Amino acid sequence: MPVITTLTAIITALAVARVTRLVTTDTLTAPARQWAVLKMGIRSKGAYLITCDWCTSVWAGAVAAPLAYWYGHSPWYLIPATALAYSYTTGFLAQYGGDA
Repeated sequence: MPVITTLTAIITALAVARVTRLVTTDTLTAPARQWAVLKMGIRSKGAYLITCDWCTSVWAGAVAAPLAYWYGHSPWYLIPATALAYSYTTGFLAQYGGDA
């Protein structure tokens, strides 16, 4: 029976945080986000979804949770999820870690 281990849950949570930031905030995706907002309208629910961290994280988590449940033991899941978790952790520490 599939199960989500504590380590897989932590990795998945950090990966969801990274994907959420990528969709809603990162400069890398700003052109796509701007295009979508212009296409849908600034006050549309779709535009709100891709600019709201809370909204996007629900959907990213809804995708990640069953993947973690069914494939959380597989390197095909763990390697990309861990890379996203490392990216989020490093970005967070770089932003909020302060001077050493």
